[in-house]
Amino acid sequence: MNSNGFLVGAALWAVLAAAGPIRAAEDKKPQAPPGIFGLYIENDLAAGTDRYYTNGLKVLWVSPELGDGEGQLRAPGWIDFLTRRLPLLQTQSARRFFSLSLAQAMYTPEDIFRSVPDPTDRPYAGFLYAGLAVHSLDADSLDTAEIDIGVVGPLSLAGDVQRLWHHTFGWDRPRGWAYQIKNEPVLALTYDHMQKILRPRAEEGFGRDAIVHAGATLSNAFTGAMAGLEFRMGWNLSGDFGSAHIQPGSDSAALFDERGLRLSGKGRFGFHFFLALEGKAVGRDIFLEGNTFGDGPRVEKLPLVGQAVAGIALRFRRLKLSYGYVFLSKEFATQRRTQTYATLKLSFTPRD
Repeated sequence: MNSNGFLVGAALWAVLAAAGPIRAAEDKKPQAPPGIFGLYIENDLAAGTDRYYTNGLKVLWVSPELGDGEGQLRAPGWIDFLTRRLPLLQTQSARRFFSLSLAQAMYTPEDIFRSVPDPTDRPYAGFLYAGLAVHSLDADSLDTAEIDIGVVGPLSLAGDVQRLWHHTFGWDRPRGWAYQIKNEPVLALTYDHMQKILRPRAEEGFGRDAIVHAGATLSNAFTGAMAGLEFRMGWNLSGDFGSAHIQPGSDSAALFDERGLRLSGKGRFGFHFFLALEGKAVGRDIFLEGNTFGDGPRVEKLPLVGQAVAGIALRFRRLKLSYGYVFLSKEFATQRRTQTYATLKLSFTPRD
């Protein structure tokens, strides 16, 4: 793989690591940070295709509750300031958290074996980015403000990853990455609000709930607004805020769970089925419209996009696993088919 790309990825992660040491409020001895870790994988292989949004990978860590009490963490001063002062994160009973993430997304046209891609099809594009988010949580709502920095283009390593993946499994080599969107740095700001509008009647046993969310992103890569609804039904529902796919602002929702119960190793077995619907109003999409400045491959985006996600989630002790199918409407004017891909999420809570 391109060594420059590795250096860029390392530099992005170093920016977040520079936030400073995280310490337990009552224990100043160095220790591994607790919290909840998540690994998200999205791919269209399960749908038997290799096109459009073809692969996504994200690792995510959500801190324990911030504060000065026993079992809480004292965050670096500027993160503590943000979680206390941002007006969109203020509720009277709120608990405060922050999260760190590193992710890569890969986009290709429908036919990846053409040496010269079809100019009316989706351009090749990759996105590598790191994120820092601050969260305000109470029993019925979750507010998140997130900043992401990254790069679109060859330095995202998306082309290298797809070629390596195909070589490893003996598949035909994709041929058009030389025509991908050019390198461009990305800065993105996202806000998302999630609200439980239906809660289980009991903490144990069979139950159902419903969660709505609305938010917006402003960046040179993607600018738009989104809103959605998720309905869940199952046994011993988890106390998080849904099973959202990889998406800045809301993809940490699945990690806000009963951390104390997980750490005890006695967490109840639970499972639930979920159905989520979301709509997006798109103002700017670099992965379709091409680089902000200069010429290059591009297609005409559609201003409104809808999607549905259906799946199942399992929880046992310190682990939670969910699997779902995403059904995505057409995103650009000359797109011939809609898209389906699978999303897999694993989260776990290590012992302190």
